[in-house]
Amino acid sequence: MQRIHNTTLKQLDGSAFSFAPPGPERHNSLLIDTVELFSPRYAPNAYILHLQDPANTIAIHECQQLTALGIQPLSINDLPDILLYQARKQVLYCIDVCTLHGVISNRRKQILEHAMEDSPLRRIYISACYDLLDYKQSLDQIAWGSYIWLAHMPEHTIFHW
Repeated sequence: MQRIHNTTLKQLDGSAFSFAPPGPERHNSLLIDTVELFSPRYAPNAYILHLQDPANTIAIHECQQLTALGIQPLSINDLPDILLYQARKQVLYCIDVCTLHGVISNRRKQILEHAMEDSPLRRIYISACYDLLDYKQSLDQIAWGSYIWLAHMPEHTIFHW
């Protein structure tokens, strides 16, 4: 699988976002794969509104922008692992990485929907898994109406009916 190491994600100040280059300084591979492989394919030129990655000592939380977009404050534990905002399409990508928070469950989706009920943004819920085995192990927990993205097949998503 070819890796994409330059991402089109940006921080609110317009600066490009990237992790450390591959090597011993880099940790938390599924989260990194989600940012580097999912984002350029499905959310090009998106802004990072929230990204917690203790393994790589990255903490981005744009609370003023979240409030401006009509999103009520949430605790860090209730937020998805990654929140991406694609301004051109007015879409908010709510991504949970199965190795961190687990998958987007019905309960989590309800909490997020409640916090975002005043937001005009279209919301897309995504559970990021390594492969089909991870997906199958989490199948009974995944919220209806959400997507599953597999790092080992980055060109495809699965819609959970």
